[in-house]
Amino acid sequence: MNIQKIRELAIALEYQLLIHAKIDPEAAALHADLTPLLIQAKAGNLTSPLEVRDVPGRYRFTERNLQQYRDLENAFAEFSIEARGGETPALKWLQEQMK
Repeated sequence: MNIQKIRELAIALEYQLLIHAKIDPEAAALHADLTPLLIQAKAGNLTSPLEVRDVPGRYRFTERNLQQYRDLENAFAEFSIEARGGETPALKWLQEQMK
């Protein structure tokens, strides 16, 4: 795991959350859900990959309409992927196929 990258992505995600929390209560709720994890990530305390279920809030994008904020969704996805151990070979292959 790249702890420095996770830290940077946590900061970027928190920035997006703060922007969108001002205009959307669902983003504010996501920020509240993620705050403990973001604190750990920024402190460098995430040292082993998390499970998908350990990164809260994914459903808020699909079920609560946060996908309308592309920059927030991208920041969440990048952080979530890195917190789960980074890109898998299958994900890298899929990204190449989508280009």
